[in-house]
Amino acid sequence: MIDNQIDKLRTTYNTVTQKITGEPKKERNPLNGTSSEQTALSTILGGLKLYNTNDAASKIYKSTNSLYDVVIRINNLSDLNTQGWEILVGNHTNNVIPNKVIVPNDDESEQIPDEKKEAVIVTVLGAYNRGKSYLLKKLCRINIPSGNIIHTEGISITAGRDNYTNIVFLDTAGTDTPVKNDEIEFKRATEALLREVVLHLATFLIIVVNRLRATDQIYIRQVLKYCRDTHIRKKIIIVHNLVDVETIEDVNTVIQKEIKLTFGGIDKKTQLQIGGTSKSIHYFESKQQNDIEIRHYVLAKSHSKAADIWNKQSLDGIMNLLQNSDNKNSLDIIKDMIMYINGKLPQLFKHNNGFSSSTAQPVLSIVQHDSLPYIVLADRKSRHNLLEEGYLLELSEKLVYDDAGYFVKNESGNWQPRYNLYEDDNEYCLIVELAGFSKGELETKAAEKSITITGTRSDLNNRMNYRIIRRSDILIGSFTLTIPFEADTVHNKIKSDRMDGFIKIVVPKKNLGVISVDL
Repeated sequence: MIDNQIDKLRTTYNTVTQKITGEPKKERNPLNGTSSEQTALSTILGGLKLYNTNDAASKIYKSTNSLYDVVIRINNLSDLNTQGWEILVGNHTNNVIPNKVIVPNDDESEQIPDEKKEAVIVTVLGAYNRGKSYLLKKLCRINIPSGNIIHTEGISITAGRDNYTNIVFLDTAGTDTPVKNDEIEFKRATEALLREVVLHLATFLIIVVNRLRATDQIYIRQVLKYCRDTHIRKKIIIVHNLVDVETIEDVNTVIQKEIKLTFGGIDKKTQLQIGGTSKSIHYFESKQQNDIEIRHYVLAKSHSKAADIWNKQSLDGIMNLLQNSDNKNSLDIIKDMIMYINGKLPQLFKHNNGFSSSTAQPVLSIVQHDSLPYIVLADRKSRHNLLEEGYLLELSEKLVYDDAGYFVKNESGNWQPRYNLYEDDNEYCLIVELAGFSKGELETKAAEKSITITGTRSDLNNRMNYRIIRRSDILIGSFTLTIPFEADTVHNKIKSDRMDGFIKIVVPKKNLGVISVDL
């Protein structure tokens, strides 16, 4: 447990006015729920299809009395067979006016400025019962009675408070949470998907450990390996939450053994200007897997002498690092999450399984429901009773996990190319990063609501006449990339082009609107 004295951060944080360099920091207004307040929270709420404080539709979302502002209950992939994943909102968000990311009729006067569409997105990772939610409570400065059990479901989103409204935290259920025996495989695939989603959305990673265990080391190693293999470059923090360490001497022993010897951590100090006085922040830095830089911060058991030394300065240091970062991502978190998951669903589920010739297989694409607070399969978005006429989706038998079982690879066990997807009223434009392929080496199959690209990249090392390979990061082998579309497309009128290692594919949408006829 973290020292209760840390609650004083609520007043201390508000007095932070300078960066480490001494450059004046622009003061931010507290979250007050007014229409003029362009906060991360109001923009996130604006991404909810049915959220509008001015009408009764907002009451559709059930409220949750927790530290989270929005909860996407992605507890099991099998839930997509029927009602999908419920969306909850925190009961403290009732007076927050949403900033709609997409404004009807493209009214430029109502559009959100670009700088308000981005924020520092922080993903908090760690094994089960390591103290992730408690750390979030302190970083976000939210008071919850100490007797309350904080239960994390799916993806839980929390925006910073007071002067820190440009920071958003993402939390997921901890690894190793128990489930029924017959749900283990679905749980495994669901948790792997959740890890990938939050890593995709975030700009910072915070990994929480207690006394370091071998399982923690494996977890950290696999997260770092995934980031390297997928070319995801994030700022990484490890919080050593020493809940059972009370004395200064014991904390120093743990630091020496677990941070300095195990990670190769080096002592670092920086000066912050807080409340008109200079304060020293002590942390540690290490490099893992050759070039991945990690910062380490220490927390000790609450009400202890060690906590008096470490806890407040560590939280000050973490929040200062996040607040002053220019490493930001889009605040359209719900849409970005849905798009990423849609790229993964064809990989996770069997195709053409359990469906007769007279029954069409559901499109493996999710959307927000038209009138209910759920994320559902696209062809169920208008269904009133989501428990009726469910599907029988089954996990793919070709799922391949990494060595520790934390992340899902694609069917070939190798890689997937990165891509950008754009659209307007008339067409989709897909840009795929596919260097090293000659014409005729890629196969494309298009349907009305999806496009699939397959290919195999040969090993470049076999063509290089060098005895020593110092580094080999270029991904090789077979891949299958399926991109779903929300709208129906004219798949027999697709155009493609090559441009500097990228493949550009333009897919026209079906014109379902009103047409004019000359008489």
